Amino acid sequence: MAHQIEYLGKIKLPFDRIIMMTKHRDTVVDASYDTDRPSYHRNRTKTQLDMSMKIKKLYQNKKDAMYFYRYTNTKLIELIPASFWKRFKMSKQSCRAQILEHHPGTFSIPHIDRYDSMIRNVPRQMSNRQVKRLWISLTKPKMGHALFVGDEVAYNLPQGTVLTFNKDILHSGCNVGHETRYVLTLTGFSA
Repeated sequence: MAHQIEYLGKIKLPFDRIIMMTKHRDTVVDASYDTDRPSYHRNRTKTQLDMSMKIKKLYQNKKDAMYFYRYTNTKLIELIPASFWKRFKMSKQSCRAQILEHHPGTFSIPHIDRYDSMIRNVPRQMSNRQVKRLWISLTKPKMGHALFVGDEVAYNLPQGTVLTFNKDILHSGCNVGHETRYVLTLTGFSA
């Protein structure tokens, strides 16, 4: 069976400056309960929607553990070196950067990504099949910081580890440790 998590290498970034962008006055903060995210119910097949609704029902009584933060700021892209875009064959111009912040005891519910907000703003000929997402660990390895994709787990990852995975596989991130977990996701199109 093929691996569901693809390890693309490790990179050096200004990690502290990136994390500090969560406090920047121009940063847009999306803090919400994962079960209340309307994007988990848009742009899905009937099978995917049925699974989303089943998961939402299973986790509805655990809402407090699903409250976490997403930060976006166009200035985040400028903190990523030019060599990165070339190495990972990703278009800087089309990329959206987002920081995910999980406090201890929080997680994202199992879900699949449809990149609904991303493809809403691109030409019609582009589709969510052409969207590329990279996942980068911003924190050093900490107890309880994990990413689950299908039946695989990415755990104890060095700071700067770059991953990708098939968007159509259920995945979930968690922090069952005692220090805040930060992850950078870059979503865009291949260069």
